[in-house]
Amino acid sequence: MRVLAPDRAVRYSGSPGRPRRRARLLIVLAVVALVATGAIVVAAGHLPSSQQAATNEVYQVPVVIGAVPYWDEQDARTSIQTQAGKLTVTSPWIYAAAADGSVQLQPGVDAAGEQSQTTWLHDRGLKVVPTIADTSAGLWDPATVSTLIGDPTLRAAHVRAVVALATTDDYDGIQIDYEDLAAADRASFSEFVTDLAGALHAAGKLLYVTVHAKEDDAGYDQRNEAQDYAAIGQAADMVCVMAYDWHWSTSAAGPIAPYDWVQRVIDYAVTQIPAGKLILGVGLFGYDWVGSSGQSLTWDQVVALADKYRTVEQWDVGSQSPHLSYTDASGQQHDVWYEDARSVQAKFDLARRAELGGIELWRLGGEDPGIWDPGP
Repeated sequence: MRVLAPDRAVRYSGSPGRPRRRARLLIVLAVVALVATGAIVVAAGHLPSSQQAATNEVYQVPVVIGAVPYWDEQDARTSIQTQAGKLTVTSPWIYAAAADGSVQLQPGVDAAGEQSQTTWLHDRGLKVVPTIADTSAGLWDPATVSTLIGDPTLRAAHVRAVVALATTDDYDGIQIDYEDLAAADRASFSEFVTDLAGALHAAGKLLYVTVHAKEDDAGYDQRNEAQDYAAIGQAADMVCVMAYDWHWSTSAAGPIAPYDWVQRVIDYAVTQIPAGKLILGVGLFGYDWVGSSGQSLTWDQVVALADKYRTVEQWDVGSQSPHLSYTDASGQQHDVWYEDARSVQAKFDLARRAELGGIELWRLGGEDPGIWDPGP
C-alpha cells in the first residue's frame, strides 16, 4: 500500500487519521473472524467464548450484505450454507474493469462455477450483487478506471458492458468498488455512477457503490476527494462506506476501525446521503505487525497464535478494539489488532442508531460462528 499518512501510536488516541483501503495484494485480505468477548483480559493462550456476544438484534437493519472473495469462495460458501437466513445480499468479489470498457473475471475465476454459485445463492433466497473492482491481474489499477470514466466513449462502453453482465448472468444488480482514484476524477466518477444507475435501473437492476470513509468532503487524501458522496448517493441504490483500515498493513500497529472514528464517519455520511441508502462497511479482519509491516490474519490464525504463544488478549477501551502481543522464536515483537464480535457489535449498534440501510461484512468465510448465534 502507498503510505500517505504518518504512523499512529499503538493505542488509539482519538486523533484524526488516514484510513486505508484494502492491501495492494488482494489475496492478503483474509478475515479475522468474529471472536466474541465480554472480557477485558483473557486467560493466557485462549481467546474468549463467543456464545454471548451476538444477538438477533445484530441483524435488525434492512440489508445485510456478505462479501464473497474469489480467493476463498469455499469458506464463504460454508458460512452461507449455515447462515443464509441472517443475510439478504451476497456480493461475490469476482470482476474487474478492463481498459477497453469490458468487464473481466478476476484471475483464476471460472465462469461456469460462478453461474452455478449464483443459482445456488438465489435458491437460498439471497440477492446476488457481484462486485467489479479497479484491478488488473489481481493488483489495484486506478489508472485504468480513470481513463475509462474520463473518456465519454469508453465510459458509455463500460456502462453497456456492466448492464449486459447484470442481465445476461441473472444478477440482481452490481456493486462498483473503484478505489484510489485521483481528485481530478471526481466529476467523471459521479457522471459514471449516474449514467450506470440510469442504465441498470432501466434494466430492473440495482446499483451499489463502495466509497472510502471520510469525516468531511475533502477527507484525508485524493481518493476521498474523488468521491462526491452527495452525487453518488443521489444516483445509487446503496452506498457502502468502507469504515475500516484506520491502521493498515504498512502503518504502525493499532485498531482497524476505532469506535469514535466510525461514529464521525457516519455523522458526516448521513449529511450527504439519505440514511436509508447508507451501508456501513464492517471489516472482520486484523493485522499482525512487526514494526510497520503487518500481515493479515484469519480467525483460525489468531486462535493458533494465542494458543502457541500463550498470549493474553487485551481490550482497548478508547477504540473498542481487542489486541494481543507476543514474541516469536527469533525474538521479534508482534502486535496484533483485529475485530471481534464485541467490537463489531458496537459498530452494528452505531448503524442501528443512525437508522442506516444496512451493513456489509468484509468478508464471509472462516469467521467465528459466535457472530451468528443469538444471545441467551
